Amino acid sequence: MITVRQAYSITIVGAGSSRTPALVGSIVDYKERFPLKQVVFFDINNDRMSKMDDYIRLVLAHEMPETEVIFTTDKAVAYQQADAVLVQMRAGDTHMRSLDEKIPLQFGLVGQETCGPGGFAYGMRSIGAMVEMVNDIRAVNEDAWILNYTNPAAIVALALHKIFPNDKRLLNLCDQPYSMMRSYAKILDVPQESLRATYFGLNHFGWFTDIYDTEGNSHFDSLKTFLKDNEFKPYNAEQRSASWLETYKRVNKYLQFFPEYLPNTYLQYYFFPEEIVAESNPTYTRADEAKDSREKEVFELCAQAVGRDTLGDLEILTGSVFGNLMIEIAESILHNLNNEFVIMVPNDGLIPNFPQEAIVELAGRLGSNGPVCKPYGDIKPFYKGLMEGQYAYELLTVESWIERDYTKALQALTLNRSVVDPQKARAVLDALMEVNKPYWTLEVK
Repeated sequence: MITVRQAYSITIVGAGSSRTPALVGSIVDYKERFPLKQVVFFDINNDRMSKMDDYIRLVLAHEMPETEVIFTTDKAVAYQQADAVLVQMRAGDTHMRSLDEKIPLQFGLVGQETCGPGGFAYGMRSIGAMVEMVNDIRAVNEDAWILNYTNPAAIVALALHKIFPNDKRLLNLCDQPYSMMRSYAKILDVPQESLRATYFGLNHFGWFTDIYDTEGNSHFDSLKTFLKDNEFKPYNAEQRSASWLETYKRVNKYLQFFPEYLPNTYLQYYFFPEEIVAESNPTYTRADEAKDSREKEVFELCAQAVGRDTLGDLEILTGSVFGNLMIEIAESILHNLNNEFVIMVPNDGLIPNFPQEAIVELAGRLGSNGPVCKPYGDIKPFYKGLMEGQYAYELLTVESWIERDYTKALQALTLNRSVVDPQKARAVLDALMEVNKPYWTLEVK
């Protein structure tokens, strides 16, 4: 028997991102199991979004002619009819990302968009943008699921939970555990759909403690053995930039010291910061790399669609880990599938010996009632100590934004494992605050 599924309406916020055409490819890939009656593309930067308009319209007209496609800068149009709002905004665009990465390097600190001082600055911009967006959505649509992939997810998730504690249809998500599991499936030569995980941590700061299949067979020891003895190469490595591949290589190095669990790749920035700074080019960072590779290629592809009536031989971008996860999450919630993912939720007893108000990342299921995570239990002192320091950094960052408090911001950066030195923390905070004046300001209290 063929099951005919209900068609839904989704809105993509931050549609000017160069990731959007690949997300459209995921929409096409999943069209039979996740049919859509409407897709709305929304961005406040119409010039950037319009570069992809013709291409996206051609792809969807060719593959999903029954789906209504809308491009808009009007918030009411964007949100009124949405069943799910998929958010991938970047407050400050690529220009501010570049400063997030370059300014810390001037002080001998990690220059990364989600970790360390760069992540702090980006988080401070993202909180304000996300709070405004949630208010805009709820002003016209009380029922839409807000599925947020905006970085740095840990800081944004904690802030939104503090500001909107009763909004049960607001979820913050990350594709990195999903991406890593796809890479594990490739190493093990098994379908990703057959793998499940046991995982604990904070976003971009966690560990896999088991990888097993739907038959109950654990593959964890064999994975650890492989990754200790071999370089970790991610799925679709040929499509990744050089610096991204370096992120994966340090999993092998981490395991030489702490082989108990498999680390999230972002832990490299907290365990090997001096090494990473030494290898970084302070004038050419990942923002430049992305602009010169993925962004350039995407915009060139989209430009080929201008003036065409048919898709013809234009490539449909498929296989996006980020895009696939976004669609799978929306599908699991709206169709009440209760599929399993690694997701961010309030702790609330899931890890008993960790602050209960923290937003933790654990394996869980997603259905029409939202996330349901498996209780993990107590965590060991080493991981607890690391996580408590990171959570204190996240909490102070959020409080510094809410209270406009310079001292709390300085405390946050000093606590961050990639900084530690209060002199450097103050210097980089002052420099970041200067260039972020249009987005956030702080006062000494």
